[in-house]
Amino acid sequence: MPVSTAPHRSYTVEDFTDLINARLQQLERRKEAQQRFGTLLVVLRQQVDAYRQRHTAN
Repeated sequence: MPVSTAPHRSYTVEDFTDLINARLQQLERRKEAQQRFGTLLVVLRQQVDAYRQRHTAN
């Protein structure tokens, strides 16, 4: 079994903290985008429902 000769990277607590914070920020941005998109979809659905009601009333 070959032994890895790659230099070992030593991670600091700060490295992990930065990584965790970056991932959390990505998740927050994604969640915000999903909420905005969800709100847009709700508005579109309301518009379509209103259009269909007007259309079927005629």
